[in-house]
Order: sequence, then C-alpha cells, then structure tokens
Amino acid sequence: MTEATHNAGRAPDRATSAPRAEVAELMSGGPWPVSAARTAGPAAAAVVTFGASLSRATAAAALGEACAALDSGRRPVVLDLGAVHEFDSAGIAVISEVLRRGRAAGIELELRGTSAPLRECLALLSGARAAPAARPGRRGPVAAVGAAVLPGLQGVRAAASLLRRSLRALLIDPLRGRRPRLDRCLVELECAANGAVPITALIALLLGLVLAMQAFVQLRNWSAELLVANMVGVAVVTEIGPLMTAIVLAARSASANAAQLGAMVVGEELDALRQMGVDPHRFLIVPKVLALTVAAVVLCVLFDVVATCGAACFAWAAADIAPTVFRAQLEIAVSGTDVVTGLAKCGIFGGCIGVIGCSEGLRVEGGSAGVGVVTTRAVVLAVLAVICVDAAFVFVQRLLLG
Repeated sequence: MTEATHNAGRAPDRATSAPRAEVAELMSGGPWPVSAARTAGPAAAAVVTFGASLSRATAAAALGEACAALDSGRRPVVLDLGAVHEFDSAGIAVISEVLRRGRAAGIELELRGTSAPLRECLALLSGARAAPAARPGRRGPVAAVGAAVLPGLQGVRAAASLLRRSLRALLIDPLRGRRPRLDRCLVELECAANGAVPITALIALLLGLVLAMQAFVQLRNWSAELLVANMVGVAVVTEIGPLMTAIVLAARSASANAAQLGAMVVGEELDALRQMGVDPHRFLIVPKVLALTVAAVVLCVLFDVVATCGAACFAWAAADIAPTVFRAQLEIAVSGTDVVTGLAKCGIFGGCIGVIGCSEGLRVEGGSAGVGVVTTRAVVLAVLAVICVDAAFVFVQRLLLG
C-alpha cells in the first residue's frame, strides 16, 4: 500500500478511510516502533500522548497504548495530538477506532491539540460515522400496518394533486392565455408514440392470430367458424386493444418519465429551472401527460387495425373465410359506440400513466438508488391503475348503462 502522509501545514488530499486489509493489519499488531506514551494527567485522567508521526508504521503501537488507557479505569481519557505533524489513513483509523470503543464503553473522551488538517480528516471520518447503526426496535401490528399502508396513501395523494394541477393547466389556464408548450408536447409525443409503434404492432399481430386460433378451435365444434370475426373484433376493440396499449405505454413511458424526473430531482435540475423562472410543471409534466393521452389513442387505433388484420389472415388461411366476409361480420359485431368507448378508455389510461409516472419521479428519495425504486414502482402502479380504471369502465358501461 502506498503511504498517503499529510503534513500538519497543509490540508489532506486523499480519502481518510483505511482499506480493509490495512485495518486488519492494524488490528493484528506488528513489530512497529512505539510512538505513543500514556502518562498520568490531573484529576486521575488518562492522557495518551501521540508522537510526531501517526502513520502505518506506528499505528499498532498507538492503538495498543490508547486501548490500554481505556482499560485503565481512569476517567476521562485524553488523546493528546498536539505533537502529531504527519499522519495517514492508518492513523485516522486508529483515532476512529479509539473513539468507537470509548463510546461503546461509555467512556468520556477528549481530543487535545488537533491541527487543522487533522480536524478536517476527523470531520470526514468521525467516531459517530464509524459506529454501527442501531437496530430498529420491533414494531407492533398497528405500526407495521401503518408503515405498509402510509406510503401507498401518500402516493395516491401525490398523484391526485398532480392530476388536479394538470387538469387545471390543460382546461383552465388556456382560457387565461397560458397555453401548454406545443414544442414540448411534440417532443414528448414523439418519444412516447413513435418509439412504441414497432412493439405495439408486433404484439397486436400476434394477439390477433392467437385470439383467432382460440376462437376457431371452439366455434368449429358448432360449425360457427364465421363468428370468429365477431369474437375477435369485439374483444380487441373493447378490451384487448386498450389494455395492451396501456400496458406497453406503462412499461415504456411511465418508467422513462419516472427515471427522468427522478434524476432531475437528484441533480437539483428542477430547482435550477425554478431559479430561471421556468415552471417545471408547465414545462415538463403537462407536456408528458398530454402526449401520453394522445399517444395512447393513436397506438390503440394501430393495435385494433393490426390485430384485426392478423385475425383476418388466419381466418382466410385456416377457416377459408374471405376477407370481405370477415369484414362484413366485423361491421355487424362492432358498433361505433364500441370503437369510441375503447378509444376514450385508452385516452384515460394514457393520462393516468403520465400522472403516475411523473408523480413517482418527483417523490424520489435516497439519491441514485431511489431512482431505480421509483422507476419500478411507477410501472407497477401504472399497470394497477389501468386495470382498476378498466374494471370501473366495464362496470359502468355494462351493468349500469346496460
């Protein structure tokens, strides 16, 4: 190990924590010269006087003398560092270890005569920092339930507040002359919709084929293969299309928005925007929510068309149903109301995904590690919200409105 020795007249320029190998070697002792002497001080205090050099060569002896002072029974223990002119990471580790042991034993410790460079290093690696974290006490059942439920309630509250502000920015502020940033909306729309077109089209084609296969296998038992178009058309337009489109957007855009905003929060970029007089909500969040709402509708149309074409190709190849016949059956089964309802539902899905992704990104905690947490949580909550909203739609549409 290369020694990093600091003179007392200049500030240290290296990290002060000793490597594990060095600390292990330090604790094991060694045939190094002793440069620390323990002397008796006033009021029965144990004074440990360190020599001019507190480095790897003298660290073991210094640690032994300091530990002997801790075990002597005299209180308090004074570490006299006035003679220390040079030190390295091993010396800082000695002081940190003595402070830790003294705190664990309840012994009053005093540092005397520390130079400015030594104080700076001790501020970076203090005894409190080296002490192990205390284990949290056992929580009761009520506290455990509250700890599990409270973050979810806080997330719902944050998402509701962001939704309220976004609706106000989209519906009320334009009447007051504060329109959304069109350039930002177009950028976000390109990121959300253009990048999701290939994966959406592929999923739609495969699902159309699968649905047609499953319907054909069941309907041919009653010689009703012609109704494949009816089953696939209604399922895709009303449920499968909006749901799968929303899940694709949740996986792509909710995670991307949460990660982007989370990184901006960690990097204090949102504070920088506020200092420049730019409202982060109008500049970042409103365009994202609006773009995802529009992108969801556009991608849902694409999904419906591609899935229906895939089902028609299978019906033509396997069931000998001509495309014109398939189209006629599709027009009978699927009404304009079904199409409008599916697109409206998908637009609401997109708005929910945008709000949840942005709200989770703004709630990031714990630095860069927290960005990964909110990214995962944004996807899970977005998919859950889509399923819940879809269930509410079906309940209102089928059971209440008939």
